[in-house]
Amino acid sequence: MKVRIIALASTFLMLMNFAAAKELKVLMIGNSFSICVGKYLPQVVKADKKHRLILTSAYIGGCSLEKHYKQLQKAEKTPSFTPYKITVWDSETNPQQGKSVPGNVNTLLKTQQFDIITIQQNSANSWKFETFEPYAGELISYIRKHQKNAQIIIHQTWAYRADSPSLKKWGFDQQGMYERLNDSYGQLAKKYQLRMIPVGKAVQIYRAETTDKYQPIDLKVKYKEPELPDFSKDPVGISLWQTTKAKGRHIHHDFSHFNKNGYYLQAVVWYGFLFGEKVGEIQFFPKEISRKEAVFMQKCAAKALN
Repeated sequence: MKVRIIALASTFLMLMNFAAAKELKVLMIGNSFSICVGKYLPQVVKADKKHRLILTSAYIGGCSLEKHYKQLQKAEKTPSFTPYKITVWDSETNPQQGKSVPGNVNTLLKTQQFDIITIQQNSANSWKFETFEPYAGELISYIRKHQKNAQIIIHQTWAYRADSPSLKKWGFDQQGMYERLNDSYGQLAKKYQLRMIPVGKAVQIYRAETTDKYQPIDLKVKYKEPELPDFSKDPVGISLWQTTKAKGRHIHHDFSHFNKNGYYLQAVVWYGFLFGEKVGEIQFFPKEISRKEAVFMQKCAAKALN
């Protein structure tokens, strides 16, 4: 009981420190599901005029925990190995994404001091806890070795859109993916006593509570450019026209990444988590999103954080 009380007291003090923080340096070790945090979060922080965020992204597309660990090993032996794209946002001076430069996580951890470092699994493996270890443990150990004062946080990713072909291939629906990934991240959090940013939970709350439900697209429909299906009723997924060597000019349906609604929902959840502020008081509203929709997403974020 004494240990539990001490742990709770420590967590309370940590939360109070975050709430009072004027500046946070955050490093995200991730992939496309993390770099999108930079879309709106620095602008949200800039608009609040109370805090400052220096957000660094170490990005490799589709990068799993296993691959992150292997990149650490390679860079430890060969410091010139720079497989990551490093992007930095400063909410005061450059809240919008700037140029990315090559780098590695090893150098960041050894030469800079961060307040918070986030980790996550790649989305395709997020629902399979057996893919998390031993790589998550090795990554956590390396971070703790070089960043003794930083708090490691889990960034909870989200379930794909309901019409994703991957769900059919895996044998479960959208809710099934969420339940599995929520359990996997929960196991990781419990094992290493880590807090978690509940982005995936906020997405599911949005899906459950929106009155304007998303209707799955019919993949058999032949669209004519610039026609696009309506993807605005879910924070995940987007369709666009693109040209590739294999298919030429064609419409591409993305069932896993955020659209503009998802970017904002994610930013609101992160802001509330990092700074302990009431997300309903956020002053930044993207011009691409209606005020009514933005307020609804703030409510979804608040429920997830609570």
